[in-house]
Formats: sequence, C-alpha cells, structure tokens
Amino acid sequence: MKKNLPCLFSIALIFANAVIAIGQTEKKPEQEFNIYGFGRANFIWDSHDIGQIDLFIPNKIDVYSPLPPSFFIGAKQTRFGIDYTRLVNGNSFEIKLEGDFHNSSSNGTGVFRMRHAYAKYKFVLVGVTWSNFFEIDANPNTVDFEGPNSSTLSRVPQIRFSTYKSKNQLSLSLENPSNDIVDSDSITVLAGRFPDMIGAYRINGDFGFVKIAALVRELHYESDEVRSLFGYGANVAGKLNVGKKDNIKFQAIMGAGIAQYFEGAKSLGYDAFYNGTPELDPLQLAGGYISYQHHWSDNLHSSLTGGLLTVMDDPGLPATNFYSGYYGSANIFWEVIKDFSFGWEILYGERMNVNEDTGSVVRIEMSATYKFKKTVK
Repeated sequence: MKKNLPCLFSIALIFANAVIAIGQTEKKPEQEFNIYGFGRANFIWDSHDIGQIDLFIPNKIDVYSPLPPSFFIGAKQTRFGIDYTRLVNGNSFEIKLEGDFHNSSSNGTGVFRMRHAYAKYKFVLVGVTWSNFFEIDANPNTVDFEGPNSSTLSRVPQIRFSTYKSKNQLSLSLENPSNDIVDSDSITVLAGRFPDMIGAYRINGDFGFVKIAALVRELHYESDEVRSLFGYGANVAGKLNVGKKDNIKFQAIMGAGIAQYFEGAKSLGYDAFYNGTPELDPLQLAGGYISYQHHWSDNLHSSLTGGLLTVMDDPGLPATNFYSGYYGSANIFWEVIKDFSFGWEILYGERMNVNEDTGSVVRIEMSATYKFKKTVK
C-alpha cells in the first residue's frame, strides 16, 4: 500500500491540475475569428453607354445624345472581410472590417475601399455600416451591384442604440450629415452642424419582417446670410415569406431634403433647389420597389424586380432636369457547386425629364462568384 501512495498522489495531482486547467479555460471568454469574402467577375453589355460601368442608374441615361453600346469586364466587386466576436460578461462583443475595390463606378480597375468598420456591444454600435434608414434584408437579390434606383442603400459613420435580445427591434441612430446641394454664385453649401437623426422599428415574425423608419436632418448653407432648413423622410421596407422558400421584398419611401439617401438621386443636387431667393426649397422625392424571388430548386433561383423614383413637386426645375426614373430587372442564379455560382440578368432603365422627354437603356449582365470563409475559434 505504501508503495502505491506515490503513484496515487501523482494521479491525484494530475487530476487536480486538469480540473484547475478546465476551470481556467471555462473562465476565459469564448472568441471567434472569421475571414470571409468572395472573388467576382462581371461581364456587362449596355445598349447605350451610361458611363457608370457596373452600376445601373437611370438618372445617368442621356436623353438627347445617347452614346453607342458599350461592353465591360471587371472584378471590382471582389470583397474581403474580417469578423471578430468574443464573449464579454456573457454578452457578445463584435468587430467587423470589410472592404472591396469599388471606390469609383467610372474606374475600370478599382482601388480598395472601406465598406464596414464598426464595433458593437450589447445595444450600442459605433462605426461605419448600413444607415439605419436602410434595411439590407429587404434589398432585392440582383446581379446589378446597386439594385433599384429607389433603394436607400448607403453606409455612413454613426452611433446607434438598439434594443438588445428582443424579438422586435427599436433603434435610434445619429449619423454623419452630408448635403447634396449644388453650389452656385448665390449659394454656398456649409458643413452640417448636427447629425442626421433616424429612428426605426423592425417587427419580426413567421411572416417575415417589416421595418418602419423616420429621418430628420438639417441642411446648412449660406446665401445673404447663414441659413438652414430641415429635411425629413419616412420609409417602410420588408420581406414577406411566400411558401417554403419564396419571398416578396419591398420598400416605399418619401420625403423632402433627403436626396442623398436615394440611390438613384445621389449627385443630382436634389436635397434642395435654388428658387432665385435667398432661401432654398427642399425638394420632395418619392420612390419604391417590389421584388419577387422564386426558388426553382435548392441551387437555382430567380428574382423579378421593379422600381420607381420621382420628384413629387416641381419648384421650377429646368426642363431638361431629371424628373423620374424607372428600373426593372429579371435574373437567374445557379450555384454550380457549393460557394461557386453564376448569375445572369437583363435590366431596363428609363429616365424622364421635367419636360417629359425620355431616354432608355437595356443592360445584359453576367457574374461569376466564388465565396470563401475561414473560421478560427
């Protein structure tokens, strides 16, 4: 028995050390590191060159002197991202960094740019990500990089507060202001003094979800003196499940002084309009889209999408200025093998000016995408 004591003591010591080690391991925060992204090549033919290469934006259509057809091959949409998640006091702390090469729509080769860079803990998010006025889950599945011209797709620096671990989500964000007003001899655009304020409520259920959002912002400028006016907008977006796999995605939006939030109105200077007096008029815009996605099989699906963006009033816009735009697309996606897919799409866009002159473009596009993801725990 005495001869066995050293052996039993050694076994007990090893067991004790193992228990301590396990205990220490359990006290350490769990963490996960993901590297993800995809490589993508696009092949695009336009019936008339609209100068945007792989973006299909109807307001860029030349109504009076349409250019000849154009063809483009590129890989600017290729994406790379890093996700880091760790448990802190039982709650998830997240960091996301993501970028692609789509710094300029008119640059054929592209330069790496930031898409997302934020940290999130419990109910607080700080950094650059999707605007609270946009809902990525309601965005149609298109080969086209930007989607409908009425989409509110945008990524901005912000701080956002959201309800935590709740079925439905209430959120409030303060976002970086950016005015879309054209400077003139009479008007000088000034930097924003206050953040754009956005409140949203998302209702989730077996039916899908619906998100309602409202926006208030200041437009700051100088004419005969420093002046400001307020912009405002409301947005309803959602996804409705149809059958086992199909769905309907939609969005309806309207407001004044919020042109920079419309994908199809950016760079038009339509936040506000110079009416010949020292005071600017906010321009009222409205738009929406609807998209139906059908799954033909587990690796084959299609989407049919239609969108509209229009000026609600006419405060004296020049006759050849943009008044409304129409967007339509039909596609099919085929996942050949896991993570490798092809997409084919035909698009139609139309622009109408204030004087009701119109122009249109047809686009045929194909994409090849290979996704990758590596997880380290």
